[in-house]
Amino acid sequence: MNASSYSYEGDVCIHTDPATGYQYKWNAEEKKWEPNTKIETQVTADSNAEAKYERVGNTYVYKDESGRLLEWDLEAKEWKPKLETQAIRRIAKNPDEEFDSSDESGEEKLLEQKKSVINHHVHVNSDGVKTYTDPSDGTIFEWDEEKKAWFPKLDEEFIARYQLSYGGEASTEPVAELEKKKVEPPPKIEKKQVSEPNWFEVDQTKNTKVYVTNLPTEINEEEIVEFMQKCGMIEKDLETGKHKIKLYRNENGQVKGDALCTYIKIESVELALKILDGSVLKDKTVGVERATFTLKGNYDPTKKPRKRKKKDVEKLRKKQEKLFDWRPDKLRGERARNENVVVLKRLFKPEEFDVNPAMLLEYQRDLREECAKFGHVKRVVIFDRNEEGAAQVFFKTPEEADRCVEVLHGRWFAGQKITAETWDGQTKYRKDETEEEKAARLKKWSEFLTKEEQGESDDD
Repeated sequence: MNASSYSYEGDVCIHTDPATGYQYKWNAEEKKWEPNTKIETQVTADSNAEAKYERVGNTYVYKDESGRLLEWDLEAKEWKPKLETQAIRRIAKNPDEEFDSSDESGEEKLLEQKKSVINHHVHVNSDGVKTYTDPSDGTIFEWDEEKKAWFPKLDEEFIARYQLSYGGEASTEPVAELEKKKVEPPPKIEKKQVSEPNWFEVDQTKNTKVYVTNLPTEINEEEIVEFMQKCGMIEKDLETGKHKIKLYRNENGQVKGDALCTYIKIESVELALKILDGSVLKDKTVGVERATFTLKGNYDPTKKPRKRKKKDVEKLRKKQEKLFDWRPDKLRGERARNENVVVLKRLFKPEEFDVNPAMLLEYQRDLREECAKFGHVKRVVIFDRNEEGAAQVFFKTPEEADRCVEVLHGRWFAGQKITAETWDGQTKYRKDETEEEKAARLKKWSEFLTKEEQGESDDD
């Protein structure tokens, strides 16, 4: 140990590193050496020598004889290589020049560093072509003088490496071109301007209307429907359910002798032109032609027919499909569907449900259990307002319904002799309530539920 490297400032021991001239002071409390921050700049003993150290922040930088920049690591207590920046290079060239860290931004410093690294790996061949080899993966880039950018060199080695890494074919399109390409925004969809209502011509390929002339004046709608249906089905109005036949009348309400008929299918129009045109109806030779419409006077948009809603159009389509739906006739010996249903009467009195509404569920459950002995019960309906005390039981097959009628007809149930018969398919047993009866029934039901809840709460 060289005792000359130690000195004291009062009670504080100061150590000067002989190699660097850097001074440390002894921290007696923490038992360790710390940089002497009172010294602004530490240099070697030879004051005439060129300055080798420069204070930067809380540490120092040092340029050795080979020109490398070193930085003192305060924790490791050793010199470590420092990444060269523009500011440090200026210090190395002229230590007396004032240092200003605001001369260049951080981005400019980083760009300068990248350029210096790239220039170190750039090679120029005999043809004057610049190539750069990426030190991280060995990829070779060529400099494009026109586009001022580096592009991968597409040789066999590059393609083989690309296919090995990604399993596909390497794109020959320059990287810079790919970067320049921008995703084009989707074209703006211009909103269609709603045109004002105006007159338009009907497409004859979709026009299913025919105009009938020279009709007998004593004809009515039923007769004209029967006459025009010879060539096809006539469309019905969704709201009224009537056929779309319009008999034109004069001011007194008398038939003028012409009419407008709307078929469902366009093929019916062709048949009417061939068959009905020129035919005789009540000693009158009838004329049939395609209906055409002409504007008389000024166009009035308020008289335009209301456009159908989507659900109405779908409803009309299903109705038309059902009209043209072909189904095979019933096989010989096959029984009707209504024969699967049994009607039971005199099961109850409507007043019973006014006293105890829960009886409705009990009757329904008891009937299902009893009728299940005869076959598969699909549904049980209790007509609680029916004066005859009627109910319907739906079986899967007519044979099951027959067994139910045979066993239950004439039996006694709840003190009454019940009847069982097969449903005729037409009789309706549901009785419509008036508003007063409905309100009274709902009130009694509400009172019943309230009593039930109170009884449960008292039991708890």
